[in-house]
Amino acid sequence: MSILIRRIALALALSTTAALAPAQEAAPEIPGLQPDDMIKPTPDPAPRLIPELPTIPWRHDRVSFGWTSIQTAPLPRDREGIWVLDFAYKPLRIQTVEIPGKGRRAVHYLYYKVVNRTGAPRPFLPQFIMVNERGQKFEDEVVPEAIPIIQAREDVSIEARGAVDIMGTIPPSTKEGVDDAVVGVAVWDRWDPSADRFSIYVRGLSDGYKEITPPDGGKPIVRYKTLKIDYIRRGDERNISENEIEPADPPYDWVYW
Repeated sequence: MSILIRRIALALALSTTAALAPAQEAAPEIPGLQPDDMIKPTPDPAPRLIPELPTIPWRHDRVSFGWTSIQTAPLPRDREGIWVLDFAYKPLRIQTVEIPGKGRRAVHYLYYKVVNRTGAPRPFLPQFIMVNERGQKFEDEVVPEAIPIIQAREDVSIEARGAVDIMGTIPPSTKEGVDDAVVGVAVWDRWDPSADRFSIYVRGLSDGYKEITPPDGGKPIVRYKTLKIDYIRRGDERNISENEIEPADPPYDWVYW
C-alpha cells in the first residue's frame, strides 16, 4: 500500500507539472548540441499538494567523513531558469534486516542529504533506480524495518526518511554557516548480485527536462535532468560484501534520462 501511495503522489505532482507547463518545441534526437536541443524549466507542482518537510541544521564546519557532494553547476544544454537541489551521499552499503514475511534480508541502501539553496520552496519527489549492466531496473522500495537500523548505524541523532516519508516540499536554506538539510535513505531489497557494474539514477533533484521527437515522428519522449551515480562491484556473487562496491571513475554525472 505504501508503494501505491508513493506512486499516486508522484503521478499527481507530475501531472500537475505537465498541466502547468507551457507548450514547447520538441528537440530532434541528433548527436551534438543543437540550438533547439535545449532544456526548458518546468513549473513546480502546486505547493498546497505537497507538505513541507522538516529540516535539520547542518553546520558547514561539521566534520563529515565519506560524503560525496554533487556539483550543481549548469550543464551546457541547461537553459537559464531551472533549479537544482544540492545533493550529497555516502558510500552504497549493505545491511541485514528482518523483514516480515521474508526473513533476514541483505538490502542495499544509499544514505543521502538534500539542501535547497535555490531561494524558493521546491518539491522533492525523488526516484532512485538501480540499473545493472544489462539494463535491468530495480526501484528503491518501502522497507520501514530498515530505516531505524540504518539510522542507528549512520547517525542515531538525525532522523532519516524512507521512500514515502521523504516526499514533500523542501524550504529554502537561508541561514549563514548552517544548511537546512533533509536526510533520506533509499533502500533496495531486490538487486542483481551478479552485476559487475551498475548505476543509480536519482530523479527529482531538478525541474530540468527536454522533449525529443522519435525518428518515426511519434509522441515526444520526455527526458529529465537526472543524477547518475556509477559503481563497480569486485568479487563474485556468492560472498557479497559492501567493501567490494567501489565508485567508478568519474563517480557520477548529470544526464537527461
